[in-house]
Amino acid sequence: MRGLIKDSPVKRGILSMMRSREMVSGEDMARELGVSRVSVWKHIKELQALGYGIETTGKGYRLVSTPEKPYPWELDVRSYYLLKTPSTMEVAERLAERGEPEWTFVIAEEQTAGRARRGGRWLSRRGGLYFSVILRPGIRLTDVGNLMEPSLKAVARTLGGYRIPVEVLEEGIYTGGKKIAGVLLEAAGELDMVRYAIIGVGLNVSNPVPDDATSMARVLGRAPTLIDVSRKLFRELKLSLGTFLNQQSEVESDAEG
Repeated sequence: MRGLIKDSPVKRGILSMMRSREMVSGEDMARELGVSRVSVWKHIKELQALGYGIETTGKGYRLVSTPEKPYPWELDVRSYYLLKTPSTMEVAERLAERGEPEWTFVIAEEQTAGRARRGGRWLSRRGGLYFSVILRPGIRLTDVGNLMEPSLKAVARTLGGYRIPVEVLEEGIYTGGKKIAGVLLEAAGELDMVRYAIIGVGLNVSNPVPDDATSMARVLGRAPTLIDVSRKLFRELKLSLGTFLNQQSEVESDAEG
């Protein structure tokens, strides 16, 4: 699928070495990662193009700065990243249809046609966190709406961790009467079984927002990094939805027994 930035063990290894050492040579990277020096050089160039400040000297490479973005090799979940896409929901649907496993996250730096509830659009300019996650919950299609509450609570707990007071409503999450996040739920399957469900989240972090909305940066007076928010929110989402689905499975098992 065009535009998808995938996880890379080589990039993980390169960054790990540069973060733990003052300077590391291309030769050492190649030997320790089991790849060629040309491969190391190509990955370094790709990282630089994605915003990593990597200084090249006669002795090797030094990591000067990082973009603090949720690229796949920076996360502990299965994920893909897009610099720009119409909607992460559309991409996640195509991946789900192709058999992509559950708990796969599709993250976008920018959406040109981000979806919102009831056919609306979510303004998705750079600086916000926009993603969709694939689930294969094994529930009836008529019960899929129950996934919304634990999803909203996960976003609310994440914001609460930054000491942002929130109000959780059906149409999204608000603070100070202004919307800061939205959650979208879509599913495909038969009445007796969902083939897959997709949770989409749009969270205003430091992106420009309309007058009737707000962002974490506006509320806090500072901009938390996207990588920090992503790690915390993904962890909360997996915990909240995982707990809910386990409870549902236990209830169904008891009913069958």
